[in-house]
Amino acid sequence: MMRPSLLTALLCVSVGCVHAPTVPVRHVVGSAEAPTFRISQGKGTAILLVNEETGARAASLGVLELQAGAGVPEHIHADSVEMLYVEEGGAEMTIEGQKMPVKQGDAVYIPAGTRHSALIPEGAPRFRAVQVYVGPGPEARFRQGEPVKPAASSP
Repeated sequence: MMRPSLLTALLCVSVGCVHAPTVPVRHVVGSAEAPTFRISQGKGTAILLVNEETGARAASLGVLELQAGAGVPEHIHADSVEMLYVEEGGAEMTIEGQKMPVKQGDAVYIPAGTRHSALIPEGAPRFRAVQVYVGPGPEARFRQGEPVKPAASSP
């Protein structure tokens, strides 16, 4: 009987490297059980729903909430596409130096390697967006924020 590590090595050589999930895949993750972190100097939260910790290796999905006056400084995700779907409110995004307003119902596509930032105008309603990274990893930076609630243990 072949050991799993030898089998994995043979698959990598013959068909390209195949990675088995390091954690069991959770097909459904409720927001009540997802870890949430304060971001943007306490003016926002990030809810981390689906990512490598839930067995998703190809993409991650979370919810970003920002209050008026909050911002996301300019940054780049070298190896990850970012997509947003704005559920509530609006923001002024800057993508590759071009300012563009986004509002409820808009979808935003940011290719990997693209400079971008966001600002929620003073007096604006709360901004809430579903955030997807294809090529997970950038969402890990939110863990630097203060935990609002830790992840519940999985069943």
